[in-house]
Amino acid sequence: MDRFRSLRPHALRPTALFSAHAARDVIRPGFVHSGSPPFFRPCSYSVTAGSGTDTEQVNLRNPMATILLVEDNEMNRDMLSRRLERRGYVVICAMDGQQGVELARRSPPDLILMDMSLPVLDGWQATRLIKEDPVTRHIPVIALTAHAMAEDERKARESGCDDYDTKPVELDRLLKKMTKLLEPSAHEG
Repeated sequence: MDRFRSLRPHALRPTALFSAHAARDVIRPGFVHSGSPPFFRPCSYSVTAGSGTDTEQVNLRNPMATILLVEDNEMNRDMLSRRLERRGYVVICAMDGQQGVELARRSPPDLILMDMSLPVLDGWQATRLIKEDPVTRHIPVIALTAHAMAEDERKARESGCDDYDTKPVELDRLLKKMTKLLEPSAHEG
């Protein structure tokens, strides 16, 4: 950070700043002498850790996983995507099952969090389509639903979901399930 601050105003160019800290903790008033402030991208500390200096290296060889969040409720989508992004995940969002299937095919994520009660194409149908497609069948899917009965979990697993979690989301529990499914050994065999 000291090196960035020491640049002369005319030497400043568009800059991307990766930090494990919140933008408000890194970019203070008067931080940039001229031009626009740097593009800020939060990431986990493990991604930014390096030399221990203010100019730490970003390890782009080991980026965090990309998560496709298929959720029609704006408040749930916003809350969960922000919490995952703060932990370094790249989150892409779909607002209905059809859009989720299309995004999974176009840009296959590492894991899908699928709400089951969706418009256009519900989560059960969307998961079936994802698991039937050779391009996307390997992608783990975690069902997210407010329906907490054993029958609902069975139905989600029959449609192809690899795991099941209830709403409201308990983040620590969900992160454990995500971590387990994102391990390379989870896809071997």
